[in-house]
Amino acid sequence: MRLSDQQVRLPKKTFELLFFLAQNPNVAFNREELLRKLWSREQGVNQRTIDVHVRKIREKTGQELITTIKG
Repeated sequence: MRLSDQQVRLPKKTFELLFFLAQNPNVAFNREELLRKLWSREQGVNQRTIDVHVRKIREKTGQELITTIKG
């Protein structure tokens, strides 16, 4: 992934989350929906997994690419 002239490396699942969200702009997904779509076959994954991956995207890109809607 490139932002400006800077290359950003993301772990595979983090990239898959970012890619999925980029394919669905202006659509709100709750954690459960994202887990079903991206982690459907993996055991032991909980809802906080989404939070961790969103945090990684924000840290690595330095940008607010994902908006969190509370409640």
